Amino acid sequence: MDTRKVLEMGGGTVLISLPKKWARKNGVVRGSSVVVEEMSGRRLMVKPLEGEGKPREARVVVIEYPKESVSHVANEVTGAYLMGSSAIRIEGRSVIAREDRARLKAAVTRLVGLEVVDEDAKGMTMQFLPDSAALDPEKIVRRMASLIGGMLRDSSEGVAADRGLLTLVGERDDEVDRLYFLLVRAIRTAAIDPEVAERYSLAPIECLDYRVLASYLESLGDAVTDFARRAASLELGEVSVQLVRFLATLEKLVDVAVASFLARRRVKPVRAHAEVASLRERLGELSKAVLGTRGASTGQVLDLLALLERVASIVFDVSDLALPTYQFGP
Repeated sequence: MDTRKVLEMGGGTVLISLPKKWARKNGVVRGSSVVVEEMSGRRLMVKPLEGEGKPREARVVVIEYPKESVSHVANEVTGAYLMGSSAIRIEGRSVIAREDRARLKAAVTRLVGLEVVDEDAKGMTMQFLPDSAALDPEKIVRRMASLIGGMLRDSSEGVAADRGLLTLVGERDDEVDRLYFLLVRAIRTAAIDPEVAERYSLAPIECLDYRVLASYLESLGDAVTDFARRAASLELGEVSVQLVRFLATLEKLVDVAVASFLARRRVKPVRAHAEVASLRERLGELSKAVLGTRGASTGQVLDLLALLERVASIVFDVSDLALPTYQFGP
């Protein structure tokens, strides 16, 4: 720890010196301006004024083409995106086939903020256009939770009356997946860049919690999509009434669990354990009742109930994350 003496000038102004090594590394010299930002009651962040000092080094990744398959190239693009690369360049030893180029561009559309800015016969350059520091993990989580709530609502209305709504659930899940990748990128960037972490007001343990939450929300989207896809082809009869109730309850519990996670610094968290346990008990009772009917679609209905149990289990895990956390800084 570098301890500095606080000096006082006339008029009550106080000052400290900047570390010489830091100033040289960031191009701060006599006459330079720096920004001083209050991050918490006892913590300040000092950084060179935008446009002055040493510019932040761009993280550029070069990926070779071809590899074993175009899927390997697409996976490397996704990996570079998640690691916070500002630019990704695909360099080919040969001309990129038309089909492969189309598949790579399709992969890019899944990654929010990544755009193809240049291409030629043997290469493609993609750049992440938004400023990583401007991304807000909390807003991304709220958007994901809102989409998942809409998916559960559409599933409920689809089971009750309009089966056409069930086919739309998968489209919502595509957007959940896009936001999942964006959230993981934001959290990874915060984990390796203290300045970004300060801007998000995230301690290291909170970065881990957000990363786990991202995985839970992505899994929720997948489970609800699977439920809607299977339910679309079934005649559910009297079971549909109880399924609608379960889906409505799960929609409420997702909202409670996520809101509690996001508010855990400010208020005492509200955990959804009791409600989830009650829902699981009712799901078990319905499963036994369905099993006793031995109808033609018994197995398929049981699969639907198992998917709702999966959703409830994930909501339980999200609720576990909604515990009081450490404040950032002293």
